[in-house]
Amino acid sequence: MISSLKRKNPHWVAGELGRRLRRIRLSRGWTQAELAERAGIGLSSLKALENQGKATLQRFLQVASILGVIDECADLFSETRAYESLEALQLAERKRAPRRRKRKASS
Repeated sequence: MISSLKRKNPHWVAGELGRRLRRIRLSRGWTQAELAERAGIGLSSLKALENQGKATLQRFLQVASILGVIDECADLFSETRAYESLEALQLAERKRAPRRRKRKASS
């Protein structure tokens, strides 16, 4: 899914995500009104999402959750990091030494 979105502008990506949600809705045989009600959003919000990709992130995720694709949304941002070099990776893996405890002054 991600590779097909590379090198596209944000407006195109938003529209494509809306179209994909529409295809999933249709594959389940749901009307827009049914999905909007199940997701707890307005019908006009769902139409704007499906037709133009316009929606808040919250509404997008509500619809994705009801359609059962919320896990795929979470996979959009993996926790693995890309490093510029092996040296950068090694530096990132270094850990700080524990702090030394201050000695109490003897009286």
